[in-house]
Amino acid sequence: MAEELIALAPQFSQRMGGGVPVTVCAEPMGPGEEGFSGAKLLRLRCTYADGGEATCIAKHTTWQERAVMQTFTGQGRGFTPAAWDTQETSQEDAWLLLEDVSPSQPLPTDTLAWKAQVAQALAALHGDNLSRPGTPALLPPAQEGHWQRVTTALSLDHLQRQCQQDGAFSRRYGGLLPQLYKRGERFVREMLALSKEEATLTVTHGDLQTICGDHVRRFRDRPMVIDWGFTQRAPFYIDLVDFFTRQESLLYWEALRRQGSALSQASFLERWQAASVYPGFIYLYPALMQYLRGDDSRLEKLINLLLAG
Repeated sequence: MAEELIALAPQFSQRMGGGVPVTVCAEPMGPGEEGFSGAKLLRLRCTYADGGEATCIAKHTTWQERAVMQTFTGQGRGFTPAAWDTQETSQEDAWLLLEDVSPSQPLPTDTLAWKAQVAQALAALHGDNLSRPGTPALLPPAQEGHWQRVTTALSLDHLQRQCQQDGAFSRRYGGLLPQLYKRGERFVREMLALSKEEATLTVTHGDLQTICGDHVRRFRDRPMVIDWGFTQRAPFYIDLVDFFTRQESLLYWEALRRQGSALSQASFLERWQAASVYPGFIYLYPALMQYLRGDDSRLEKLINLLLAG
């Protein structure tokens, strides 16, 4: 595996304008860099004849992430790491070589100004890949099975199993399960309805997290969105509802309007509201793990989000 990547690294180095390295070595990722997806990751260190060094990241991932990252690279916005799909014609999992965008710079103290930059970056990435008549889509649209998996296998089913295994947990949360599952069914219907609107259907990240997360970094003073392993062609709202508040999301709407979108503010906010419970499902399992470590704050927050939505 490492030998294959070491052989490919010089090609990527040249694509990035770094010339041909004299040596390439594979290194493990640093503490906390591998995330929770289980994807295989390595750092490749290239050394050049003048003694200079550069690194890139090798990620073994799906054809969807590889296709999306290479497309973003070709579009040239610079809000995602430059990428090279080493197996463009294969739909099997394969290696993706990526620009190394670590470490992340500290975020600016003016968080609203930073969020405005992120809104512009997301509007550009989404806008470049919106569904358009006569244009082949990069990814097929997320189907009902995807949204059902989000609301059950990835989230509420974990809660149900914990209720079955833990009497105290069941007494606290078991009575809420029927209501939560009904909310999941409604969310599936709402996402399928939104997916019929081509004006909002695009390549989405699906796991953007809050401003405190690691998937939107500051690199060379600009937003850099990393780790597209959960990418789907879906309504762009799912990338907004955890990173921005309802009011802050209008920064994104304004950026879309500057790109020529005719979506009214009222329509935008109505659809944002429909998607607003998405974090409650997608992050319910990590919140449950946090609960089992003794902190119930995140689980309580997400369950309340689902019940109020």
